[in-house]
Formats: sequence, structure tokens, C-alpha cells
Amino acid sequence: MQIKHVDQFFRDNPIPMWIFDPDDYSIKDVNRSMVRLYGYNRKEMLTFTLFDLRPDEEVPKLEKYLAQMDHGKVGDEGVWKHQKKNGEFIYVHVMTNPVTFEGEDYTYQLAMYKDITSELNTQLNNDMLFKHSLDGIMLTNPNGEILEANPAACEILGMTEQEIVERGRKGLVVKDEKLENALKERSETGQFTGELNFIHKDGHKIPVDLTSSGFVNFAGERRTSLVFRDISDRKQQQQALRDEKEFTEMVLNSLPGLFYILDEEGKVVRFNDRATEVFGMPADKIIGLSPAEFVHESDREKVPEEIRAVLDEGYREFEITLSTIGGNTATYQFNAERLEQNGQTFIIGTGLDITEKKELENKLSSLLEQEHTQRKKAEADRDKLKEMFEEAPSPKCMIEGPELRYVIANKAYREVVGQKNIIGKRVDEVVPEVEEQGYIDLLKRVYETGESYIGRGEPIYIDKDNKGSKQEYIFNLLFAPLFDEDGEVYGIFVEALDYSEQIAYQNQLEESLREKETLLAEIHHRVKNNLAIVTSMMELQAMDSKNSELLDSLRVAQQRIQTIATIHELLYGADSLSQLDFGENVKQLVRNLEDVYSKREQISVNVDADSISLNINQAIPCALLVNEVITNAYKHAFTNQKNGKIDIKVTEDNDKVMVLIKDNGIGVSDNIMEETTSSIGMTLIKLLEQQLEGEVTYANKNGTEFRLVFTKTEVKGIGSNLI
Repeated sequence: MQIKHVDQFFRDNPIPMWIFDPDDYSIKDVNRSMVRLYGYNRKEMLTFTLFDLRPDEEVPKLEKYLAQMDHGKVGDEGVWKHQKKNGEFIYVHVMTNPVTFEGEDYTYQLAMYKDITSELNTQLNNDMLFKHSLDGIMLTNPNGEILEANPAACEILGMTEQEIVERGRKGLVVKDEKLENALKERSETGQFTGELNFIHKDGHKIPVDLTSSGFVNFAGERRTSLVFRDISDRKQQQQALRDEKEFTEMVLNSLPGLFYILDEEGKVVRFNDRATEVFGMPADKIIGLSPAEFVHESDREKVPEEIRAVLDEGYREFEITLSTIGGNTATYQFNAERLEQNGQTFIIGTGLDITEKKELENKLSSLLEQEHTQRKKAEADRDKLKEMFEEAPSPKCMIEGPELRYVIANKAYREVVGQKNIIGKRVDEVVPEVEEQGYIDLLKRVYETGESYIGRGEPIYIDKDNKGSKQEYIFNLLFAPLFDEDGEVYGIFVEALDYSEQIAYQNQLEESLREKETLLAEIHHRVKNNLAIVTSMMELQAMDSKNSELLDSLRVAQQRIQTIATIHELLYGADSLSQLDFGENVKQLVRNLEDVYSKREQISVNVDADSISLNINQAIPCALLVNEVITNAYKHAFTNQKNGKIDIKVTEDNDKVMVLIKDNGIGVSDNIMEETTSSIGMTLIKLLEQQLEGEVTYANKNGTEFRLVFTKTEVKGIGSNLI
């Protein structure tokens, strides 16, 4: 159909009409009758689409209908529920017709509307409305007898019209308080609008929006109309929203720290339950306050600065001291992020109490300072050793690299070769005459194989004065390979004893060796004693403190230091200054822990430890690991448990060392090694695991089972990466 005279046919037509674009459903034109019917002015309605007159629950139905609608034909689109500007709901019968305007080749849709709302209450038997309504409609007697049901009602209830009639109200409506209230309201006012629960044919409940009105038909008979729609999807969505809100609240309130939301002015608009616990204020008192109200006066000026920074930069992390319940203070680590939502700006973030962490960091810093002092003393001892090396009566040197270059040589060695400046030179450059005597080949073999060479009474001829006259020396020789941390040879230590004067120098050599061993033993003894001084100082600190957490932290630190001291004690009392019996070390460690936790007499400890010779570089971290695990068992495994048992087993198989510690306590989480934690003990266990290049596992087996497995290595030297 083509519209030529718009005013005559369209604008002044008594039938409400508008013209819409079938591509985007926008309104192209609207007549005066349409404006009068819905209460909007023409300018407002020209900004509408087809969806704007529908209640929200009607929109999905309309979208589905339009998707299958044939816009090229005249159509009877049935009865639809609309909403006026004043909020009143009406039912309209819609007819559509494709139209074009004179001078245009684009086809629009002309929609004509007939308000049949009044007919719904007085003429429900109207076939057009009754059959084509998308809402369920039933016509009943006031006593609940059902006379008719339209197809939509049959579809919603899953029954035929005959089944609905046979069941009646008692078989279709759930008898509950809602039904009683609805019948009472309809009896008193003549109508009811609200929610009821209908019963589907298969027995499940269907929540419906129901409008029920009483009327008198043309025959003078009293009738009741029931117009209803299934709102199951809407109820499910509402429940999902409630569930999501409850879940969000549960998550926020389960956070270990503070959660907060501020508005653009920096006022509190939301927080979690933790805030009321921290500040001791009821919820209604916190909303609307500035965060500065909860900050200690020493940090109060930082609050507006950080708020401005978050709004400018988008994200900030910072520390602030809070005033907490009871007049106390606590240091919190905050993060804050700018959030834009619905045209508004908010600040959202969390805060964690790091007071204990800061205190522990300070204590750790103090311990590190003490360790630094001990290290300086050790360096002084090393300088003493270097001086002794220089003045040793026997020739000594160290050469590095496959080219065998000198890196250090003592005075006696330089006197033998007759040169002072030999550092950085090759051996065959300084004493070329020894190459033909086979000693260069011997050095290369030691470097390549990593096996020491010991020669007794070896004759060596050296042209000391470079005049062609070689002087004979009879030496006892030692070519000892030097290994790096990866076990690779990087150099050779050379020592020579003049065998020609063996008797004269024998005593001096033995004295020198004894002095070296004594000094190394003394170093271990000094380290042990110095660590004992540290633990004593910590004990004095503990005696002056009444803080139970501080006392516990000091005891844990003392035990860690005592563990290292025990290793040094075993070393200076052993035959080897770099190897110790680790099995005996574990037994001594257990005895120390039993002394510390003697009040827990109901806890029995069984040790089954093989005699394992372990390098100090592995013994120290392994002992510290054992100390941490046993200490944790003493302190945490037997909560609310009268008797406890700890079994310790240490074994070695093909250079694989296994430490198994098992208790019959309360157990731990299976993924404890993957959990993020601020515990110094667990952090130390992970670091020691890495240092040993081993594997630590926890398991729950009627208690906690800790297992450490690492490969035994012969790392040269007696230093520890940990100390």
C-alpha cells in the first residue's frame, strides 16, 4: 500500500497507528490517536522503537515473534500487552500492513492498534482475544469451576482444555497462604493481581503472574476471568541474582583483610564484615565516613594524597597505619583501583594487616646484621689464613684454567723458581724445564680427570738463575684439583716439600698441618661459640618481653641458630672438618628440641638414622629443614590431642638421601607447598629445598608425613651458601 495523503489517511485517523522501520524497528511517524491512547507526545514517540511500549517481560516474546514475522504481507499480529506513560497496562489487538510513501521506494510497516482492555473483563469469550492471547486465560465460576481455557493456558499447564476443566481450581492451584489471600482480596474488591503457584500436568509448580476479575455476562451470570503468564524464567533469574549477591557477600566477608568501596569524594559506600571487627564500629556508622577517620594521626595526611593518586593513575599500592579497636594501631598494606560504572567513579580495593610481617622483617634485619658481623670476622680469619699461606715454609701455589696459569704463589714457591712476578703466567713460561720432566703432563692430567696426584721423593731440576745450570730438588708433591659449585675442575693446588731436607723440615711440615687443622677447627669452634652468644642475647631479649608472639618467634630463631651451631660443634670434634655424621647430627638435633619442648612429655620421638657422611654444604640446609618440620610438629600437629608420636627415619641409597618425618597429629592440607603464605618457616623450607636441589612433599596419612629426597654430592670446601 502506498500512502499519498498522509494527513487524511494517517494523522487524523481515529485508529491509533504508527509507522516503523522493519530493519531496526524505529518509529518513522505516529498519528494523533496513538498519542492520545498512550499519553506520550509525538516528539517522545518518534524516539521510540517497537519495544518501548512493552513491559520488560514482553520484550523476549516480541523479539522472538519479530524474528519470524513476514514484513511483506498484511498480518494479524494478535493481542499484546502494552503500558501507557502513566504506567497503566492495556491489551491491544495489532494489525500490520507494508506501506511505502510517495516518492520513496523503501517499504515500511504500518501498525494499527485497537484497545480491547475493557473487552477483556466483559467479553472474555470473544474468540479473537481468547484464542490468540499469548497469556493464559481461563473463564470460571466464582466457586472455582473452570468453564473454558484458551490454548495459551493449555500450553502453560501442559494439559488439554478438557483436563483443565475436569481438574478445576483445586487441581490447578497450589492451596497455600497466597491462594487464601488472593480469594479474600478478590471477594472484597472484585479483583486480584499478584503471584500464585499453579500445578503443571507432570506435578511441578509453576509460578505465575495472575490478574483475576469478577464480572456479569450478557445472561446475567456471575463469572470470573483469570489471565496469567508463566514467570518461571523470571523467578529463576531473580533467584540467580539473589544467589550471586549472597555468594558475592560471602566471598567479600571471607576475605582475610579489609574490602572497601569509596565514592569519587572519598566517602565509604561499602565494606566487608571485617571492617566492623577491626574498627569496633557498627555498619551504619561507617557508611559515609572518610577513610581518614580510621587512620592514625601520623599517616592521616596521606589519605587525600593517595585518593587523588588513585583517581589520576588508576591503581595504587601503599602502606598506612590504622587506629583499630581498643586504641591500638596496625600497619596495613592497601591496594586501590579506580572503577567506572554507570557514569560514576568509585575506588575499590583491599587491605591486609602486615603488622606482624613488619615486626618479623625488623627482627630478620637485626639477625642479618648479626650474621654480617660474623661474616666479617670470618673474612678476617680468612685473611689470617692467607697470611699464613704466604709465610708457609713449603712452596705452594694455585693454578687455574686449562692453560695452567698462576693465580697465587707463596714466598717459598717464588724462591724455588727464582722469580717474583709469576701471577698470570703459564707454568711452562716460568719453569719450562719441567715440561721435559713430565710434570706439565701430570698437571694437565689432574685438571682433566679431577684426580689428585701425590708424588714422594720426586727429583725436579730447575734453572733457578736462568744460566743453564739446573738445581736439583727432591720434593714430596701434591697436585690437588679445585672444584667449583657444579663439581667441575677449575684449578689445581700445588704443594711441594723439599725431601732433601726432609728430616729438618718434617717437624715444620707437621706443625704447619696441625696449625691449619687447628685453625679450621677453631673457626668452627668460634662460629659455634658466636652463635651461642647470639642465642644468649636472644634469650635475654625474651626475658625482657611479655609478648607471647615475640617470645615464640625468638625461640624459633634460637632453635634455627642452635641447629647450625650443633653442626659446627660436631665438625670441630670430628676427624673431618668438612664432613660429618648426619645421622648423629639428627639425633643431637632431636635431643635439643626435646629439651626446648620438654613440657610436652606426652609426645614421643623415635629416631632411626643411618650413619651418613654429609658435606657441610648439604648438612646445614638439611638440618635446618628437619628442625623446621619437627618444630612445626611439636607446635601445631597435636592440637587438642593428649598423646603424640613423631617418627624420624634417615636413610641413604645410591647417593640418594631420604629424610622421612611422620606424626600422628591433625594433618595439613595436601597442597601446602603450592599455597601462598607469609610464614617464615614455610618460606625457609622452600628456600632450603631449592638449595639442596631436592624434593619436599607433604601428605596426610593418619597425620602429617614429610618427605625430603636429595642427591648426596661431594661439594668441595666447607662454606655454606646459607651462612
